[in-house]
Amino acid sequence: MSPDSDNILDENAIETRNLGRKFGKFEAVKNVSLRVPRGTVFGLLGVNGAGKSTIIKMIMGHLRPTAGEVRVLGRALGEDLLGIRRRVAYVSENRYMYDWMTVEESIRFTSAFHETWDDNKASDLLKRFSLPSEKKVRQLSRGNRARLCLLLALSFNPELIILDEPTSGLDPIVRRDFIENIVAEIAEEGKTVLFSSHIVEEVERVADYVGIMDEGELLMVSTIDDIKLTYKRVRYATNGTRPEVAGVPGVLMVENGRYEQVLTVHGVVDETLQMLGERGVKNPEVLPISLEDIFVNTVRAERERRANR
Repeated sequence: MSPDSDNILDENAIETRNLGRKFGKFEAVKNVSLRVPRGTVFGLLGVNGAGKSTIIKMIMGHLRPTAGEVRVLGRALGEDLLGIRRRVAYVSENRYMYDWMTVEESIRFTSAFHETWDDNKASDLLKRFSLPSEKKVRQLSRGNRARLCLLLALSFNPELIILDEPTSGLDPIVRRDFIENIVAEIAEEGKTVLFSSHIVEEVERVADYVGIMDEGELLMVSTIDDIKLTYKRVRYATNGTRPEVAGVPGVLMVENGRYEQVLTVHGVVDETLQMLGERGVKNPEVLPISLEDIFVNTVRAERERRANR
């Protein structure tokens, strides 16, 4: 995924090359190369502990990589970290704010740190989020704390918004509102969004691109549309005798039922069907597959591969 020129690099809001991070002997991130094109929503999907937050902390300059490099908004982090941070909004899972401040005081306090702060935008978001301006932060619900944190992040008009597990701890209704309305609106303004999540439905609803992570490795990066086109399920009756699927092209995962076999296939369905036919399979069905199934099967297949190394 290495770029051919700086012009290509500048088309990406974020680019990492062979990024790695160790904590002692533990390798939390392993050789991750990814691009986040400008003006897109990129969902980084993985279970808790997959390495998503570690990557985001390196992108923000909060952690130093032990291998590889990071470029943000066309610049290497080491060139102008403070300048880059002025153009990037970051909302972390922990959402630290001063609990003793009111909502209005939090807005005034934060605005003093940003030359590009937009009072009109902050006022508009305050109304849209229905935030009580006189309430103290400690009195806010989880959902309103998340909304306030997002207001503070967006009101200085950043070019890039990075959200690390932004809906953690929110109930399903607030979570759906946050993802569908807020992230989509950010993207419509031409801004770039990188958000991490372990909730597949969130990523599938709003992301243009998805990257699947597990145990510190980036297993796959693709557009949502390409994923749905190139991944399929192939189901057929076995009648008590299962065909040998070793060597069948494109097979990521095999699920054995009592009277059927279901394959998760990537990219070469026609070749898969041809070889299955040669091995006695009759009347196979090609079925669509959800992002959740793709995620689960991709991770399972990689874990089996690691176990057999």
